[in-house]
Amino acid sequence: MLVRTLKRAGFGFLLGMAVGNLIAALTGHPNIVSPALLERAGSLSAALLWQTLLSGLIGAAGMGGVSLYEIEAWPLLRTALTHYVIYIVAFAFCSLALGWCERPAELLVMAAIMAAVHFAIFLIMCARYRAQVRELNEMQTRFQHEQTEGGVI
Repeated sequence: MLVRTLKRAGFGFLLGMAVGNLIAALTGHPNIVSPALLERAGSLSAALLWQTLLSGLIGAAGMGGVSLYEIEAWPLLRTALTHYVIYIVAFAFCSLALGWCERPAELLVMAAIMAAVHFAIFLIMCARYRAQVRELNEMQTRFQHEQTEGGVI
């Protein structure tokens, strides 16, 4: 599981770097970085480096956290909440450092949006697991029926 988690986190890091810079480019800032980050970093190249690395960290936290869903001993709610906490902590740290959310209210709005997204994912996972359980139950019923019909039992 550790190797799979590291692979996911590595992929998430690369994806986070790309998505973070794409979103930053779409915001319309002339320098592609927030003015606060540009001021803190001192140069555009340093600001872009920090933005790229910290965006990658957000992606790594999100994708690496997906491995939590493989812990079968954990209830789905615990898994989803743990994944959300890991992701939101990484996002809060990075977004404050990058100047994406400069005020606590902005961070709370983003946290609420992310909570809604995680809740939607939780509902989708619940529906998926229910469908799998239903399918397994149907397979077991068919198997038992075939065994009694064939006189094996």
